[in-house]
Amino acid sequence: MLAGLSFAFLLDEMAAGVGGLEPLDALLVLAINQANIAPLTRDPEARARYGGLDAPAPDGERRPVSINAVAASLGLPFETVRRRIRRLAAEQVCTVSPEGVVVPASFLASPGYLQSVMRGHERLRRFYVELRGAGLVEALPSPAFDTDSVPVRAAARLLADYVLRAAEGLMREAGNVISVLVLVALLAAALADEGRMGAAPRALSVRAIAIRLKLSAETARRHVAELVEEGLCVRTPAGLLIMEETLARPGLRLLFAENAGNVQRLLAGLAERGVIRAWEAQSG
Repeated sequence: MLAGLSFAFLLDEMAAGVGGLEPLDALLVLAINQANIAPLTRDPEARARYGGLDAPAPDGERRPVSINAVAASLGLPFETVRRRIRRLAAEQVCTVSPEGVVVPASFLASPGYLQSVMRGHERLRRFYVELRGAGLVEALPSPAFDTDSVPVRAAARLLADYVLRAAEGLMREAGNVISVLVLVALLAAALADEGRMGAAPRALSVRAIAIRLKLSAETARRHVAELVEEGLCVRTPAGLLIMEETLARPGLRLLFAENAGNVQRLLAGLAERGVIRAWEAQSG
């Protein structure tokens, strides 16, 4: 059940993107921003200082990251990433200098970005409620920060960490982040009725995948073909399926085990930052 809930959540999060960006650009921005703020996330005082939605870390405290490092982290060709980053820079989503790429505070404080963060926060809260209702939440640490409001931006950073860690594990199977997006859609469908006896596996068409992930039909077709060639899904008259025997592959079993650990790490981080306590206070 944990795999079914978490991959459905992961698909929703990846497909929604951030700040109105399409999913692939959104993953690029997540990877860049997480690299920019990596030193700050190791500093408890900085985590507290920049935990609120209205308090993005200023540009001067952000560490630039190279295009090559971003490309390597997502398994994408350097030229693909360079071209997309140049377009994102023209749209003022990021800035490029000889030192590297930065997602500026101006974008992270923009209305479109803030709206997407709030929508993602509500998805995250519902995910926690679903996990708790299913008895899948393990013991969590006590809050280390005393806050009267929900630290939304801190929660968004933890959520971005979860998405990027999930993508890293998925890339072992799928090879690159675009194929990862397609694989997540197929896994979410395959695991949707997890635990229901006699439930027929759900099939997806290439068109449905392309629409859900905001990919061109040709891009979706090409990456589906790669997954079929790798034996990760099969074509049937009803559409594309991940079969039960495929879910039992050692690589996917390892992926599910890692995902369970990543979910617990996400929840522990939310508890430590005081997010879950704030949610409970609001609901109770």
